[in-house]
Amino acid sequence: MDKLIEKLSEYNILNYLIPGVLFLCFIDALEIHDINEKNVFLMLFGGYFSGMVLSRLGSIVVEPLFKWLNIVVYAQYSDYLKAEEKDAKLPRLVSENNMYRTFVSMFIILFILYLCGLSVKINYFLHSKCALFIILLILLLIYILAFRKQTSYIRKRVEKINSRG
Repeated sequence: MDKLIEKLSEYNILNYLIPGVLFLCFIDALEIHDINEKNVFLMLFGGYFSGMVLSRLGSIVVEPLFKWLNIVVYAQYSDYLKAEEKDAKLPRLVSENNMYRTFVSMFIILFILYLCGLSVKINYFLHSKCALFIILLILLLIYILAFRKQTSYIRKRVEKINSRG
């Protein structure tokens, strides 16, 4: 277990593990769903996966919404790449920024779940076969969009590097 945790990058810890475990703790504390937080193994892996989902929701839902509302304004990607070459701290700042976006996503989801008073409904819903199908379908859509976005990001980096000659 220690070797596995050692292999997690700082990005994985900041953007997946910490928000995911906190999310599960909040789910339990707000009595949205009973989480067995005494099982460390389950909390770590469940938290990591929850954090990944929250991060992807932040990336494909919160970020575009905030851009559309002009809450955030990004630099041009080509400008970012030039600045990244000159400022070694920039990737760390971006990683922290992504963590904030994941937390925004987490609090939005928690707020919606809590306001809807879904504690009883979610427990019933989670035990139905239809729920599993819907959850898997939503997760599939989230990760299709995340894959598409990440591929675009990688392509832009490759094009930028290749245009330098």
